[in-house]
Amino acid sequence: MYYPPYYPYQEPNMYNVTREAKRDLRRTSNRLCWTLLIALFLMSSFLAFGRLYLSQVGYTADNTNSDFYGYTPILFYLVNGVGYLIGLAAPVLLYFGIRKIDLDDALPFGKVGFVKAMACVFFGSAVCMLANIPANIVVNIEKAFGFSGNMPNMPLADDPWVLVLYFVTIAIIPPIVEELMFRGMILHGLRKFGDGFAIVGSALLFGLYHGNFVQMVFAFIAGLVMALLVVRTGSLWISIAIHFTNNAISYALEMTQRYAGDDVANQVNYVVIGVLVVLGAISLIYLLNKEKHFFRFPAQNPMFRLSTRLGALFFNPGGVAMLIFAVYASVQILTNY
Repeated sequence: MYYPPYYPYQEPNMYNVTREAKRDLRRTSNRLCWTLLIALFLMSSFLAFGRLYLSQVGYTADNTNSDFYGYTPILFYLVNGVGYLIGLAAPVLLYFGIRKIDLDDALPFGKVGFVKAMACVFFGSAVCMLANIPANIVVNIEKAFGFSGNMPNMPLADDPWVLVLYFVTIAIIPPIVEELMFRGMILHGLRKFGDGFAIVGSALLFGLYHGNFVQMVFAFIAGLVMALLVVRTGSLWISIAIHFTNNAISYALEMTQRYAGDDVANQVNYVVIGVLVVLGAISLIYLLNKEKHFFRFPAQNPMFRLSTRLGALFFNPGGVAMLIFAVYASVQILTNY
């Protein structure tokens, strides 16, 4: 009787596995970056499209204050808020629909115990507050090279309704829609290539999205901690709460500066920083005690290093376009403000 030769089990060719993983990452990154760029286009053009539509239905442009682009202050914030909401949320939902991705998987809102949730929010908010330090260093570097270090600000009026709408525009809408985009769609899309990489990659895109050198640094650090906490808790509520806390504090400090002066605003800022840093340190101790490997992630294929994955993240048409947008927008702000 003839018996076929025995062939021992062989490990799959790791080079081919790594090459296919890089291709998959490039395809995924390309789709994610183009979706993000579409969102940026929708948001930036919504005011212009809104004004064009209003002119067609008989609205007369209000040119008494050019800062509001022909809108009255209240109408400006209404249109701007709707544009922000639709501009970011619609591409995310469209992406999920086209890719047939289950929203429960991509947008996790798992239950988190109250104490753990508060610890995560305090820790994340403290990191965001401390992220202002390297951001201010970037401002000082810009000034050292002869630039102002300023960034464009939203126009304001003292009408109470304008101030309320301003709060909604910066502290309510962005924490929801930006978290759906970055800690939802993008983080979910990158997690199959490793949680650690997904955290870093989503934070990098979050930084580039802001389109100026100062906020890039701040948003990257904030994006790291928010993505980490979403991965560790399985809940976007945590990152939304951190995002809201950070933006609400910024709003409160801006209003304090506007109506009480720089000295009072600085004093309030120091108190807020001190309280959050203390609460953040206590929260970090609690989180590490509860989960000793809080900052550790499983080892990946050694041939698919983090540097290799980051290269694949941007070496594709969408990634290159995202880098070009970020550099162009940053240079424009650096030279025009």
